[in-house]
Amino acid sequence: MAKIIIVEDDLVLANLYKEELTKGGHLATIISDKEAVYQIGAQKPDLVILDILMPNISGLDILRELKIDPFSALIPVILLTNVAEDAAIAKGLELGAYGYLLKSETTPDQILARVNMTLEETMAPKS
Repeated sequence: MAKIIIVEDDLVLANLYKEELTKGGHLATIISDKEAVYQIGAQKPDLVILDILMPNISGLDILRELKIDPFSALIPVILLTNVAEDAAIAKGLELGAYGYLLKSETTPDQILARVNMTLEETMAPKS
């Protein structure tokens, strides 16, 4: 079971993702953009799902802050967005996002599959 934080302003979508991740055996928490940097630092999740376009703070600004801190910099971040803009996606990857998914082209079960794959690729083996 992995601890996952979802930073998404659309609560209907966020709850769909949370439900799917929970069914997949993970502990998922939804937090607001305003709380994101603090809560991610405090909770130290195994993975973050981060929307780019949010009302108060850009997901790219949150990502930038996370990657400055040596502890949160190690947490893989998957950008989940409706922005199919190559520049925004490229900037997110440049800032250190592990990958991205387009909301309009991704179902909750595909998000679960991507989360599981990312966790397998990034988590140290348990001895």
